[in-house]
Amino acid sequence: MKHPDSLPGAAPQMSQSPPAFCLEMLYSNLPFISRLTTARADGVEAIEMWDWRDKNLGNLERALHETGLRLANMSGNRKFGMLESEHHDAFVEEIRQAGQVAKRLECPRLMLLAQPLLPDNRGKPLSRAISTREKIANAVRAGRSAARVATELDLEIVIEPLNSVNDHPGFFMNASWMAFRVITEIGHPRVRLLYDVYHMAMMDEDLEHDLTRNLDKIGHIHIADKPGRHEPGTGVLPLNSILCLLQALNYNGGLGFEFDPSTTDAGTAVKRALQVVESSTAKLWRVESQTGTSEDGS
Repeated sequence: MKHPDSLPGAAPQMSQSPPAFCLEMLYSNLPFISRLTTARADGVEAIEMWDWRDKNLGNLERALHETGLRLANMSGNRKFGMLESEHHDAFVEEIRQAGQVAKRLECPRLMLLAQPLLPDNRGKPLSRAISTREKIANAVRAGRSAARVATELDLEIVIEPLNSVNDHPGFFMNASWMAFRVITEIGHPRVRLLYDVYHMAMMDEDLEHDLTRNLDKIGHIHIADKPGRHEPGTGVLPLNSILCLLQALNYNGGLGFEFDPSTTDAGTAVKRALQVVESSTAKLWRVESQTGTSEDGS
């Protein structure tokens, strides 16, 4: 099976992109625009954000240009979800508007949620009772419509399952099997999964199995440690090994850190995350060198 990026109409590969950091959860003592300058000083080269509607787009566009930061990923829907057919048209219009903003900000990717989140981060209840089968069918239909918007605007779509045991009670798409099924049924090279290692670990998913068996369906990966959703090294997840696995598998999608710093010093947390990326790269290079399979093939 060909990788989605090799298929007609696919979004460009992101294999050479630096890891992105979600500024919604970092430097929370600063106004959002000021966070860009601080992040750049801490060594960040790319960022992610959630809703565009609470930002001054002119100031944001200028700050991206002045800092040289790349906006790698942003939310496509925060008001309307994918599970109710009566919200389908509003959902499509919302992601079209977000897509136009993404183009303005030179962001290649929109991340989608199956349902909106309430202010307390619970999944927003549906307006009526819907069977699991109908929810999945509606999500597939919405994903196919999102694919058409993505093709028109030359963007990539990634759909993110979330954990419902701690961070987002009531969120429907909370399992990797379900999310991979939706991606498979959508069947479009511009629509793939956002695999959040923290969220899936909270749901007791087999991370290595998911990543190894379904890598062609994954377009972006989020990293945070468990428990606490803090930076790497604060919990029990083998994040260094996961990054080594992704490199060994020649993963060429996006990578983002979406975590709540374990201390008030966000800069230290950011630098720790960057060190994990660097050490996993060095570790993989040493292994390849010892086996005679270095990157240049010698």
